[in-house]
Amino acid sequence: MLLLLSLLSGVVCTVLAQPPNILVIVADDLGYNDVSWHNDAVIMPHIAQLAAEGVTLEQHYSQPLCSPTRGALLTGRYPIHNGLNNGVIQPLTPYGLDTSEITLPEELRRANYTTHIVGKWHLGFCNKKFWPTNRGFDHHYGFMNGGQNYFTHARMGGYDFWDDEEVALGDNGTYSSTLIQQRAVDIISTHDDSKPLFMYVPFQSVHGPLMVPDVYRNMYDNIENEERRTYLGMVTAMDDAVGNITQALKLSNLYDNTVIVWFSDNGGPVNGWPPVQLEAYGSNNWPLRGSKFTMWEGGTRTVAF
Repeated sequence: MLLLLSLLSGVVCTVLAQPPNILVIVADDLGYNDVSWHNDAVIMPHIAQLAAEGVTLEQHYSQPLCSPTRGALLTGRYPIHNGLNNGVIQPLTPYGLDTSEITLPEELRRANYTTHIVGKWHLGFCNKKFWPTNRGFDHHYGFMNGGQNYFTHARMGGYDFWDDEEVALGDNGTYSSTLIQQRAVDIISTHDDSKPLFMYVPFQSVHGPLMVPDVYRNMYDNIENEERRTYLGMVTAMDDAVGNITQALKLSNLYDNTVIVWFSDNGGPVNGWPPVQLEAYGSNNWPLRGSKFTMWEGGTRTVAF
């Protein structure tokens, strides 16, 4: 995370006639063996092409959980220093990323960037001072927490999908990867290129619950395990969304001047490890030991480019 932040923030310090646009895409709970360059069974041509045309990071490390990774990315500081060492911020958790922390979008906004987040926040919900539009982002479209239904966006009896600080009730019923893709494409298509663009796109995919439109699940009819089949369909749905976002950059003549960073926030969760983790998951971290929630490489060594 520190390396990624230094690469991105270095843009601010460089005197350029036209600073590059920055697109940071984060997959959620994607396993080490869940990308096509590690596993031929995975269908993800768009992300694989971006990786092949760039620099694939085979020794990239994240935190073993969602919120600590996201806080580290946006502050450049380890969770033990930014107050997120306790782990995931749950919907009823009475704190968020400390407001004394300076964030990446705040710094980029000072450098005249337009700043957007499209997708998952997960750095504080209990008070608006923790919300993304108060932490350096001009706009936020997506959800504040994690683990909700992909179609109804329901979690713990509530509805969690937002357009800035307004509840986006009209998005109920639409798959989250589709919504994220549509808004990201809209932002790119209408962007005023007199200012550089910073867009942070943290997908819900492929975090549980395992849900995907049938058209993607059916691509993996050769996979016997139902959880694995659904999970890989979710991977491919995310890949299609990334492909449409990068195509929008090309159609808007922004692609050649855009730095794209992509990674998973942690390793994939697996059933029964750690022992208290009983929910079924479809991820695979082979050949690494461990999973999400652990400090072994299966939980921290993540796919990235």
